[in-house]
Amino acid sequence: MKKIKKAFTLAEVLITLGVIGVVASITLPTLIKEYNKHAWVNSLKENYSLLNQGFKKMIADDGVEFIEDTEVWRAINGDYDACRSSGGLYVPDYCKDFYAQLKKYFKIILIDRGVDDYIGSHGETEYMPYKYKYRNISDERRYTEYIIHLSNGAMIWDYYFYKNPPMEAFPRVIHALGGHMYKQAGYFNIDVNGNRGPNEFGKDIFRFFITERGQLAPYGGNDHAIVKASYNFTQEKLEKCKANGGSCGGYCDNTSRYDDSNNVPPGYSCAGLLIDQLNWKMDY
Repeated sequence: MKKIKKAFTLAEVLITLGVIGVVASITLPTLIKEYNKHAWVNSLKENYSLLNQGFKKMIADDGVEFIEDTEVWRAINGDYDACRSSGGLYVPDYCKDFYAQLKKYFKIILIDRGVDDYIGSHGETEYMPYKYKYRNISDERRYTEYIIHLSNGAMIWDYYFYKNPPMEAFPRVIHALGGHMYKQAGYFNIDVNGNRGPNEFGKDIFRFFITERGQLAPYGGNDHAIVKASYNFTQEKLEKCKANGGSCGGYCDNTSRYDDSNNVPPGYSCAGLLIDQLNWKMDY
């Protein structure tokens, strides 16, 4: 007798493939989202460590206590109070020596306006803007000031390095509360993967302060909260400043929406939320 070989029918194969497709369409977006979060956090950890090490090495090399006394910070042109990313064509002139000193501690491959520049149709210099978004806001914004490009692909932008960092108004209160930021030596945004996207605050863009001792303090983190709460301090205000919320929206007394008067766009506080409260887990 002839043996009959069993096999799947075409209909059964199509149904199985359809089920696999449905399951994949449900699970893949979640897997991709979690993979991206993991990649952004790892890149932030890498840059956070590299920058902290670099700023602290400046201080150690010169044998000083404060970063403003280092050779790097003293290289900021004496006619200006800071080296900052904004200022148009004048930035390379008054930041030239500072940039040169900075390159001793960080692997900087380029400092330019926007992502790249090119010659326009009439011979003028044109700039390709760096495009970014605030958290949970679809409107795209453009940035064409000077950007510091690191060799690992990260970009530092919207920065301000104070030649003589200003003292916070209530250092005794800050000390009593266990804070470490008595002066802000500077601040900056960092896009941990450069222009690869999504270029959004709280995902691949984060904001930091530099303390007078060369330590990075995340915007919306514990040290920032203590500084903000030290003005007319109450314990309730301190707790409010530390509770940034999962939306990474506004900060402390500010609203969660963009507020021009306070200049705290949504997403600025994600650095503090991620590092000081969520222990490097992007659970938002």
